[in-house]
Amino acid sequence: MAVRLHLNTDMIELHRILCPVDFSAPSLRALRHASGFAGWYESALTVLYVNPTLPLEAGGDAATFAVGSTAVLEAQSTAVMQDLREFVTQAAGDRTVDVELEEGTGIATAVVTRASSLPADLIVMGTHGRTGIKRLFVGSVAERVLRSAPCPVMVVPPHDAVPTETVSFKHIVCAIDFSDSSLAGLRWAVSLAQETDAQLWMLHTIEVPPELRASTVVTGVEVDELNASARADALDRLRSLIPSEAAGFCSIETATATGEAAHAILRFAAEHTADLIVMGAQGHGPIDRLIFGSKTRDVISGATCPVLTVR
Repeated sequence: MAVRLHLNTDMIELHRILCPVDFSAPSLRALRHASGFAGWYESALTVLYVNPTLPLEAGGDAATFAVGSTAVLEAQSTAVMQDLREFVTQAAGDRTVDVELEEGTGIATAVVTRASSLPADLIVMGTHGRTGIKRLFVGSVAERVLRSAPCPVMVVPPHDAVPTETVSFKHIVCAIDFSDSSLAGLRWAVSLAQETDAQLWMLHTIEVPPELRASTVVTGVEVDELNASARADALDRLRSLIPSEAAGFCSIETATATGEAAHAILRFAAEHTADLIVMGAQGHGPIDRLIFGSKTRDVISGATCPVLTVR
């Protein structure tokens, strides 16, 4: 018998969005998305730049630099702030944006700390994805923020297929494994689908254990029957989660995909021209931090559209 799950259908409210930038093209794309969110939800938008450089010229020493260091820092900060405001104008236009500058090398820590102090309801950030090799994504600023952020995080890839001039979600895929975090993600997906009049796909992936397929006891027919049964049960559970009031604002479909979860999600998103993937993320505990990333990291690394992760 299918287990009926309860979905909290209260509307998402975004009072403050935080968008860390680094003057790169990916962060410009992220800022355009953040500005779009701010418009849809009438949210305040804070742009943060953490300046990792020190104004100490090569060949100088700390004693020499100490004389007049305050003036040097102030001059540098003024110049960077001017560049930052011009950068923000490219994406946000006339929208009112709070622009903040921090000095320091701990970028991820600064982002998480500021998100907590605002407090932010959403972080939107770009990722460079310089190599495409998943293991090199480990330890990046984006992943460190994802591990510790006090709120949902949307990561925008450098190869985002959404046009840079406009941001509008028309095809949203929400990956659901029926965990609390994926149900929290569904609330966001439904809200965004309503705000943007998008088609929403609720997707559950079914992974058949390799040992089951390799078993000499279980036949291929039996495996297929088990898969069909799991698919029917998943679709029934997915349909039970569709909020009745959402039908008038957006189109919602349910689907399953078979295979390794991250690959199945990416394949489905590509086949359905998704411009946003929404998925649950792990929690804050030490065990969660150790296992974080296997599915979430692989999806973020391979996605050609933004990925919103929700705890």
